[in-house]
Amino acid sequence: MADPSDASPAGFDAELLLKQARAYLAFGKQIHQFTDRFQDSLEQEADWKTAARRQFEQFKDAITQSSEAPGVNTDLARLSTIMVDAWQQTALTLQLPIPAPTDRNSSAWLAYQQTQRQYFDLLQQAASAALDLMEQRLQEQATAGETINSLRELYNLWVACNEQTYGRMLRSAEYSELSGRLLNALLVCYPRRETA
Repeated sequence: MADPSDASPAGFDAELLLKQARAYLAFGKQIHQFTDRFQDSLEQEADWKTAARRQFEQFKDAITQSSEAPGVNTDLARLSTIMVDAWQQTALTLQLPIPAPTDRNSSAWLAYQQTQRQYFDLLQQAASAALDLMEQRLQEQATAGETINSLRELYNLWVACNEQTYGRMLRSAEYSELSGRLLNALLVCYPRRETA
């Protein structure tokens, strides 16, 4: 790829934007892992507030550790910690009741959440593949001596790459099967009405 210090006339660095997009996806994955661990701890912990506090503290510790890595924006890490504090206060204020694992609605909701996580994983894979394809296209353009001269051109390239990867995902048998399971799992969460 072209030298990262070679900023385009429009004043942006395409490689830096790609790096930031990958960091955003990685952060989303960490949030996903956090919610998975939290859900697992709820099944083993009788006290919801204790489980929530423990998980939020672990999440903040992970942010603190990552902020010590070289090249990390410490202000952004502090902002992330403040956001997590706000999420924790909100969650603990809501005091959501956790139904017993034997409850049918609870089991149905857990099954839906598990299927939804698989669905989000598939979306994340497509987004990551779009960034890979975009990087490949940018390298091909750089090799051919072509440059991206505006954010509009970069945006159009990003849209084209996403259309290709998401289109491939939408046409896959895996997506069809998973989206059907997701809808069925959601329908089971709703109580059935008795017909006269």
